[in-house]
Amino acid sequence: MSHPTALQNTCVLTTPSPLINEAFRFAKDNIARCMRYYSLGWGMSNSPHNSTIVVGRDTGWMCIGADYVAPWFAPLALGIFRDRQKPNGQILEYVDLESGFENDYGLNIADNTPHYIWGVWKHWKQFNSSGFRDEFLSSITAAADHLVSEIQENGLLYGHPDGVETRGTTSWRNIIPGKVLAGEVTEICSLSSMALRIAADFTGDSKYIQSADRIRDAVNSELWNGDYYLLNRFDGKPDPQITGDGVFPILCGVAPSDRAEKILNRLAQPDFWTERGMHTVPENDTGYHPNSGCGLIGGSWPNLTLWYAAAAAKNNPDAALRALEIVARPVVEPQPSEINVHTGEFPEYFDGNSDVNLGMHLSPWVAPTFIWAVLEGLLCLTWDKGEAHFNPNWPIGWDSISVDKLPTANGLQDFKIRRT
Repeated sequence: MSHPTALQNTCVLTTPSPLINEAFRFAKDNIARCMRYYSLGWGMSNSPHNSTIVVGRDTGWMCIGADYVAPWFAPLALGIFRDRQKPNGQILEYVDLESGFENDYGLNIADNTPHYIWGVWKHWKQFNSSGFRDEFLSSITAAADHLVSEIQENGLLYGHPDGVETRGTTSWRNIIPGKVLAGEVTEICSLSSMALRIAADFTGDSKYIQSADRIRDAVNSELWNGDYYLLNRFDGKPDPQITGDGVFPILCGVAPSDRAEKILNRLAQPDFWTERGMHTVPENDTGYHPNSGCGLIGGSWPNLTLWYAAAAAKNNPDAALRALEIVARPVVEPQPSEINVHTGEFPEYFDGNSDVNLGMHLSPWVAPTFIWAVLEGLLCLTWDKGEAHFNPNWPIGWDSISVDKLPTANGLQDFKIRRT
């Protein structure tokens, strides 16, 4: 099966920022270069040139952005995880698309399931395909039922570790040596609340809204310590560490506006930022390290910087634009060789002190996340039955933007938006 991957004339963005425009163009190219057809189907490996493993959470994120430039991809990539869904409805951590080996790391809950639900729902909202909905309806119902089944009496989901590191962490930062991040995790509960809300929209079953509200209320009553949300509470012990994961209650619509503003103000402080983006852990944290654990306890990750941009866009569009341009700069502008980046490619992560790229030159998930953060974050693009609606968060000096040849349920459409 062959599909077109030349994306130059699909979803053409024009804003007052040449840097954003050029990075957006490169992002489409990066997506095209990361989509692969393996023996068992289409996917984006979490290390495209070195591995044939595709990951659940990564696939969800990739599809949310790839929908804007290669709409054929998401049904096939998400279908890999639908077809291998566990009997209890849980979505796997990863599948090797050559050997067929699959793994869930022995965890009862993780972020793969809500990210899968998000990816499926987003594609349906954008393209309004009844056939696609029919193909995924029973799978989304099973995935949502699984999340509901893991809700405790106090309204929170509880992740049981099966070891440490990948087998002991329910969140995206799951390769920190010796780390356990399980129990009642704010990130996972927030994602699950959002996933159940959109599952109600996809399935038409209002019971999922009730469960989503229950989790949201529990996060705000059980995991808020008066200043910020806990990172997690494990075996009754709260962890008040403030990390970049604080964006999730905002992105998922769990944090009330006053709490969202407080979190964003904290995440905007200088100890969270470098020239290359947002630290996963601020420099003044006692556990900070600029590169240990693949930079997950202090390095700067572009995907986290993009999550912040999307979370901050409504409150502070200028801060969101700065974050987007930070991610775009090493992609578009030539850098010294010691920075270890390739012009035209979105890198994986940077040392928190030296700003040197220590990860892949071409990260498969950053480019689609960049497209999502620009369109759905800064430009506040939403979808209703396949129709696009823009309500931009206008940075200073921005008066108009255009998005041409945007894929919709009615084909490619052009949009010109002016500030009023």
